[in-house]
Amino acid sequence: MKKFIFLILVPLLISCNKEEVDFLGKTKTEINIYLAEEGWTEYFNSDENIETIPLESTPWLKNSEIEFYDWSSHMFYLNTEKKKGEYGGRQFVVKKESNSLSISKRLFVGLFFPIYMSAMPHIPTILAVDNLFVPADVVDFSLFGAYPPENMDNKFEFKEALISAGFFREGIDVEMLHIDRKSSSTLSYTIRVTNNDKENIYVLDPNKMGEGRFHFFTNGVSLWKNRTSYYSQYQSISVPEVKSSWYTKLAPQKSIERTITLGGFTDLPTGGVQFHFSFPGSEVDAGEWKKSNGRIWLGNKFIQGETNLR
Repeated sequence: MKKFIFLILVPLLISCNKEEVDFLGKTKTEINIYLAEEGWTEYFNSDENIETIPLESTPWLKNSEIEFYDWSSHMFYLNTEKKKGEYGGRQFVVKKESNSLSISKRLFVGLFFPIYMSAMPHIPTILAVDNLFVPADVVDFSLFGAYPPENMDNKFEFKEALISAGFFREGIDVEMLHIDRKSSSTLSYTIRVTNNDKENIYVLDPNKMGEGRFHFFTNGVSLWKNRTSYYSQYQSISVPEVKSSWYTKLAPQKSIERTITLGGFTDLPTGGVQFHFSFPGSEVDAGEWKKSNGRIWLGNKFIQGETNLR
């Protein structure tokens, strides 16, 4: 009987391998990004007419070039470098595919955003500049906040495809624990950064690098009340390069809490206010985000909410 079962299983496993299907019977998913054909200039602000976009036959970004996707920053980390600057104004389409079953599903449309473009698109964007903000082996969909990250969070089918392809990573979470008004020009804010991933993640630590250097990478907290905006004019300290000693390594499911002082405001209000904050990632060259025991977190994590200042 055992020999009979073995004879059945062996050809089944061989067949599954040929058909790119795992032993549970699930089809292997691939993620590829295709450029719209050159000359196509009809910009879409949604995915409603995505099927009408003519695409090049070969992917611009192939499934085999992807290491993983960080959901917290909406970035592809790659095992190769990609040129982006030459594609300004070109649209792209992210597709879920399976060669074995001839499945091809267009998930969403995006745009290579040229720096000369004044209007901000309402679709995911890739900055059409090489080696600016992100290294050549990273593809960023959020344009550092120009495209609202919560819109990417709502692309559930994309998330499911990433999970199926084995590319999905949770990344980090950032919480604003409280904001305190120290004077009319100065406040302090306390954040908690948590590693939700399954590997070690290195994050910039304001306690190690100093608040002035930390605010070189972020504007800190911005406030709104009664249609009035309050931004800091704090003079940050320029950072020509990031030292390895400025990172804190977060093990999976571990957190750090940091209280940071920020001056440079004019007539800070009291009472209920809305706040906006961007936790910054580091700026590194291609390949430098890889660590022997984890990775450096890149990008920006945007959070917003309401609080009461006294």
